[in-house]
Amino acid sequence: MNPLARSAKLRQEADRVMGAIGLPTILAPHGPVAFIGSYFLDTMAYPDIDISIPPVTIAQLFSIGGQIAASELVAEVVFQRSKMPDLPGGLYLKPRVEYGDWGRPWKIDIWSLSETIIAERVADMQRFQAAMTEGLRQQIIRYKCAILTREGRTPTYSGYQIYRAFLDEGLSDFEEVTRYLIAHGIQVEASRESA
Repeated sequence: MNPLARSAKLRQEADRVMGAIGLPTILAPHGPVAFIGSYFLDTMAYPDIDISIPPVTIAQLFSIGGQIAASELVAEVVFQRSKMPDLPGGLYLKPRVEYGDWGRPWKIDIWSLSETIIAERVADMQRFQAAMTEGLRQQIIRYKCAILTREGRTPTYSGYQIYRAFLDEGLSDFEEVTRYLIAHGIQVEASRESA
């Protein structure tokens, strides 16, 4: 499957996955849901959805996790407290959903964050979206698919830096983008193919 077809299929399947586990209904009582990352920007390369919700208690987050885990499709739900300085006080829930045929389960990153941090994250995504052209979107998808790891995902924490490289810095050469990622602390495996 070529990168653009892969991305389109992932984006369509993402909505089915969330519907199949009842995620919109489960999250609705906890305030507005903010989608960020590749789902929001329509640049998906592997089965991953990033969501931010307003602050909830640990008990409420575990209730959300329990409702998600009730689906037979959900194989695992992981909880963590944020240790990242840019996400102070954040609570994290990661369901893994057995759906589709991607060689790995779907991963849904649900972050409970302060409304200020959510607003900052959404503003970044809107800025990226405003700078996105169809040509850049296709380049980003091709690049992401070119650097998928042996685990079938983009390198950890690489998404934001990929958008900055293409959309803020105007980079287009894949080797230049990779050097940019490495310079910003992203561990990139040797590229399998650059286009």
